[in-house]
Amino acid sequence: MDNVKDTLRSYILEHFQIEADDPDFGDDVHLFDYGFVDSLGATEIVLFLEETFHIQITQKDITLYPMNTVNEIAEVVERKLKG
Repeated sequence: MDNVKDTLRSYILEHFQIEADDPDFGDDVHLFDYGFVDSLGATEIVLFLEETFHIQITQKDITLYPMNTVNEIAEVVERKLKG
C-alpha cells in the first residue's frame, strides 16, 4: 500500500500545489474540509487513479467507501487492485 499511498500523495502535492512541509497536510487530513481539494479536484484524482493503476472507481465505490484522506483513497485503490 505504501507505493499507492506515495504515488497518490505525490500527485496531490504537485497537482494541487501544496508545499511538502505544509503543517496542515498529512495522510489522515480530510482533503476537502481543509480546502486542499474541491469537487473538481476529486474528479481529477479519480481519473488519475484510474489511469495510473488501471482500475475503475465506480459511483458505488464512492458511495460505499470514504475517500476523504490519502489513507482512505489508498485503501480503496488497494481493494480494487486485489479484486
